[in-house]
Amino acid sequence: MAGASLSAPSAATSPAPVPSLKRRVCVVGATGYAGAELVALLARHPRTEIAGLFSSGGRSSVRFGALHRSLGGRAGPAAVPLDVDALLEDGPDAVFLATPNETSAELVPLLLDWAPELSIVDLSGAFRLARAADYPAWYGFPHPRPALLEEAVYGLPEWNGAALPGARLVANPGCYPTSVLLALKPILPFLDGAQPVICDCKSGVSGAGKKTDLAYSFAELAGNLKAYGAGTHRHEPEMRQQLGLADDAPFVFVPHLLPTVRGILSTIHVAFSRAVGEDEIAAAYEAAYGAAPFVDVETPGRLPELNDVVGTPRAAVGFAMLPGRRAVVVSVLDNLLKGAASQAVQNYNLVSGFDEAEGLS
Repeated sequence: MAGASLSAPSAATSPAPVPSLKRRVCVVGATGYAGAELVALLARHPRTEIAGLFSSGGRSSVRFGALHRSLGGRAGPAAVPLDVDALLEDGPDAVFLATPNETSAELVPLLLDWAPELSIVDLSGAFRLARAADYPAWYGFPHPRPALLEEAVYGLPEWNGAALPGARLVANPGCYPTSVLLALKPILPFLDGAQPVICDCKSGVSGAGKKTDLAYSFAELAGNLKAYGAGTHRHEPEMRQQLGLADDAPFVFVPHLLPTVRGILSTIHVAFSRAVGEDEIAAAYEAAYGAAPFVDVETPGRLPELNDVVGTPRAAVGFAMLPGRRAVVVSVLDNLLKGAASQAVQNYNLVSGFDEAEGLS
């Protein structure tokens, strides 16, 4: 990336943690949409001190208060172009990477080789897939450190929370996968494996990050709705992996761009292997999320909408039964929060031994 220094740290550099009652954190990619949300959350986290902020591709610094509108008037470090030596000199206990996939794939090994005690929460897809062989096909590059794929913990807290305490590397889930997995995992035992699961998913344009591409301009998107990436979207193998589905299992994922800034709504069509009652499905969701602080389950028949969750760290799931052993499940979340930044903070809290909701409620 232009403006980013990803060379190995110099021999003179050494991590020098500063004694503190709070954990010191750095954020790389602080000037992007998800990164700015992350900085805003960490700025009010009672057990965290922001030690350093970096942009992954910028050539100039951005003052702290300009990163997010909620930071106006707050004091904090400016976001400066990425330099690995400078990051380590800040003495972080944890590092968040809101960076492109290739940048994370290069940066994580550098950081962990030089500072093995670090905790890293990576918001990219660089460590989400278990098989290194999948990266050239789905992400367009060979994975530089396959061994770290085995170590990375997939950070869906509602399902992998027990594996997070003390983890060195957390792969924060994608926004689409978070919405689909939260909807499907509780009811997997009821599904008919011979019938397709159809995921019709729609996202606000901020999910694509900051782009100058014409396709993401206001003139192209306002009053418009379009599908893209059918059968080729890199989130598909992530969802198949976490659902335990083979590459050839009947699973359809079609993402769409909404003419909105943020939010994801996934409408998922499923078929059951036997006659299943509404009460059984409701009980499965209650068992999965009754104690989950950031997943709301609607009453049967009530389907959630974007306005229920946008601007919050919460997801909501609802379902409606259909004739013929079928149902439709709707899952909604804010793609920049539960689909990215607030979920990263959930993971960081659990890695650090904090309450899951610290700094989020």
